[in-house]
Amino acid sequence: MSSNNRIVSVVDNDIGTATFFHEALRQNIDGVSVVSFIDPIKAFEHFTESKEDYALVISDLRMPGLNGLELLKKVKTSNPKIRTILMSAYNFEEEELYQQYMKEGVINSTIEKPITMNRLYQRVRDQLDVN
Repeated sequence: MSSNNRIVSVVDNDIGTATFFHEALRQNIDGVSVVSFIDPIKAFEHFTESKEDYALVISDLRMPGLNGLELLKKVKTSNPKIRTILMSAYNFEEEELYQQYMKEGVINSTIEKPITMNRLYQRVRDQLDVN
């Protein structure tokens, strides 16, 4: 996959959110292929199959089976160059594990829900510009 077609993955167990973010990013962020998952385990399986093509993983915090912190840790362990954004409607900044992962670079940015589309686009572009 060329650098003009990097993968951005949206992972949120809420199908409405995953679908909305998928379409919004697909239509408004140039040079990327957007994939979305409602199952974080399936998202990680897809990531491992094409991790060199991934540029960014955006994950919700609270999901069944594998929460966002765990997912992003697995992603970064597998390919440290991947950029990550953790999103949540909950205030997670006081959680010890969150703070540890921020220091370790597991989480590159955060999004607090609800979020405006302009802020989402800016966060995504900021992370893609790092690569």
